[in-house]
Amino acid sequence: MEKIKTLFKKSKKVIKEEDISVFFLKTFLFVENRFKNKFIFPQAKYFLLYIIKQSKKFTSDNIDDVLDFCFNRFLGLICPQQIRDEFKELCEIFKEKSPGVVLEIGTADGGTLFCFSKLAPADATIISIDLPGKFGGYPGWKIPLYKSFGKSNQKMFLLKQDSHTEETLRAVKDILNGRSVDFLFIDGDHSYKGVKKDFEMYSPLVKKGGIIAFHDVVIHPKESGCFVRDFWMEIKNQHSHKEIIENQKQEGGGIGILFF
Repeated sequence: MEKIKTLFKKSKKVIKEEDISVFFLKTFLFVENRFKNKFIFPQAKYFLLYIIKQSKKFTSDNIDDVLDFCFNRFLGLICPQQIRDEFKELCEIFKEKSPGVVLEIGTADGGTLFCFSKLAPADATIISIDLPGKFGGYPGWKIPLYKSFGKSNQKMFLLKQDSHTEETLRAVKDILNGRSVDFLFIDGDHSYKGVKKDFEMYSPLVKKGGIIAFHDVVIHPKESGCFVRDFWMEIKNQHSHKEIIENQKQEGGGIGILFF
């Protein structure tokens, strides 16, 4: 009974602070996530279209506005899995760099992809790599949502593939067509071997003067399976670098940046 009361209170809060349509969207999509690539409730499709419309209407490139939009709206549907102040500082560096070619490894809920799209130049090329849905990545029904993040003249490529395969690397090179990457964000496989392989495969694509950023560079509990910190400590002193860590005692997050 107590759990029901708590759920009821949360529901009232959502309806009061957001929108009744968002409440139903979250309810429907909770079920849809269990079925990955198809809609069980036809209503969910219409609510998803509502979110897509809101995403397309959002045109601000002010960092606080962008972060407010994805952190505080739609019940976390596109919320970045980041510590806000850390990610804000990264966004400031990103916007100052004004990258024309952005490559993100690990998209998950799409929050970082949303921010990079809104803060990148109007004609930027943005490439996202994430595992196919059946292996733990985002479900196929989210593709139209993620594509809605891009500005009208941006080119958005969503590769639902394993970043560690040669096939995926070839696909990225085909998209680049001889160009280099200005900004690479590595936030995929968090094992030591996984993050190392992402770096070794994709860092050669980054131009001189470009940036590579890693998420989760603080020490994590061993049971988490996250060992990005180990690789970060090996690589960081080989380049000009910066750490963005809100609290050295935190057990998650932390961003490491390499300036190539």
